[in-house]
Amino acid sequence: MEHTEGKRLTKKIKILLTSAAALIMLVCLIVIGSQIIAGSRPENNSTLVYRSGGETVVRINGKERILSDFSADGFKYDEENERVFFTVASSRYDGLYDLCYIQKHRSELCEPKIIDVGVEHDFNLVSGKIYYLKRNTSAGANDGCVCDIDNSKIETFSANVEGIYALSGSERLYFTKMHGNNKVLYSYEDGIPREVCRDIVSVFSYNTTNKPHIIYERKSQINAGMTELYIAYSDSEPELICDNTYLVMFDDYSEGGNLYYYTSSSESISWSAVISDEFAESDKTVTKPVRDNFFAILGISAEYNEALRLYQDKLVRDEIRAALNESVEKGEFSAPVFTAFAYNEQGVFKVAEKIDPNNVYTVSDFGDPKIIFESTEISANQSDMATLVSIAQRSTMKEVIEYARSLLDESVKSNGMAFAGCSSDGSFSYALEGYDKKKTLFSFSESGSRIFAFVRDTNGERLSLYTNSINDKLMPSACVNVDNGLSSYRIVDDAVVYLKADTGKNTGDLYSYDGEKSMKLSNAATAFTAEKSGSIIVIKEHNLSDSQPTADYYILTGEEEQLVDTDISVSSFNITDGGKAAYITGAGSLKIFYQGKTAEISADADEIIMFK
Repeated sequence: MEHTEGKRLTKKIKILLTSAAALIMLVCLIVIGSQIIAGSRPENNSTLVYRSGGETVVRINGKERILSDFSADGFKYDEENERVFFTVASSRYDGLYDLCYIQKHRSELCEPKIIDVGVEHDFNLVSGKIYYLKRNTSAGANDGCVCDIDNSKIETFSANVEGIYALSGSERLYFTKMHGNNKVLYSYEDGIPREVCRDIVSVFSYNTTNKPHIIYERKSQINAGMTELYIAYSDSEPELICDNTYLVMFDDYSEGGNLYYYTSSSESISWSAVISDEFAESDKTVTKPVRDNFFAILGISAEYNEALRLYQDKLVRDEIRAALNESVEKGEFSAPVFTAFAYNEQGVFKVAEKIDPNNVYTVSDFGDPKIIFESTEISANQSDMATLVSIAQRSTMKEVIEYARSLLDESVKSNGMAFAGCSSDGSFSYALEGYDKKKTLFSFSESGSRIFAFVRDTNGERLSLYTNSINDKLMPSACVNVDNGLSSYRIVDDAVVYLKADTGKNTGDLYSYDGEKSMKLSNAATAFTAEKSGSIIVIKEHNLSDSQPTADYYILTGEEEQLVDTDISVSSFNITDGGKAAYITGAGSLKIFYQGKTAEISADADEIIMFK
């Protein structure tokens, strides 16, 4: 009997324990669920820096702290570690700054902490580390520093640093130093600085690609006025792309895409194409005469006088050549004597020959390299060096340059618009017919598979949209008219989004053309923007009468249009790549919008400084 009662008691205890465990599990799930729900709210999963009532407020994922220093500026966010970095005017060094950060720890924002004092305003945040220049007052130059917050470590990697170029996910760092007037590029790895090369012209770093890299130019060691072009990925040594570069299209480079550049020899550029230098060879043998080498019974030798005259004439011609070459180096001459190349991860491709970079209208960012340009050629020589000498003797060197440039301009003949592309099968070039260069704006689709052409009307107020498809042989089709009356447009991936508004009207309909058909997206729009996230922001009811223009904002995702809010201050609207938006209403209310949810952050805000 006692044995049976014991078994019953044991069973009851097990049931109670099981129930208690289930209850604890349920409470945990409720807590976790509530945290997930709270974290999904736009006010709790965004980072903001804004000004309200003269104060600067830092907000990291739902938690806020007011900064007491009004000079706080240059905010950057480390998402992985929930830190915001910024600078303030240094209290110890005039004209310099103190580098600080504020961090979210558990459920609160900690007090701001100072990383270093007496630094330059600009700094880099790469892979959670801070790279900055610290003023060395005794040396009168900047030290290059890197701070690892997690390890509470600041390292000075070099003195006299001019610029820092850090790459994501790499232990190797690049930086430049000035040696007199010579800019020198260094790498820094495993605590050891190493000189990479001298005579640096420019350096650019790119971190928003799956293969972070720097691209740099150095003065050519062979051709005056030219550069050598290099690329260095984060995991490899620098690679020479070209040793004879005249111009690199950095402004048209999309990270990881096609990098376009042009080559030519300095002798072939511009002025020698229209001016024959008949003294070029003979002047090489003309040297300054030495009077003692000439015999004369009385007075000065006639032979010496003649040799001196020849030498002085050569000096004039040398001055003209130097002035012309300097003008060429400054890009003041324009001639179709260049070869266009493109570099991408597959290698180097020759796109087209006899190109004038000033007459290139657009390039394809991705896919096979492609360009649209005006095809031109130069007629035979129009003048000679003797004519330029005559002008120099009676006028100024400026007149000589202007005369040479006018000759070149007059000698260039246009053959119309052209298209060129290259692939592993070779280079191809075709006439691009049907377009007036003076009225047409060209763009490629994102992948480069289609040309979009926008032709201005007679009054220049509206555009007509035309398109050419490009086949596998890199041949463009005949142009096709898509639509007319466009007031604005944006290229979005392989489509073009455009607004049609009648002349004299402030509103119109918004359309998207994907290469096959046009589809209406919205109406009564005054303007729009296209975001990297794929969303399209449509602006309606634009009020320009106030000192602070406002409008109603809508967001288009696919075919669905959703109201963000009304009466939004146009200058305040911010949107991230992920589709989160922050803005201030006309009444001064700061709000965040995400996935159809809106949250008010502050009822009185003046400015959004940073939004992530």
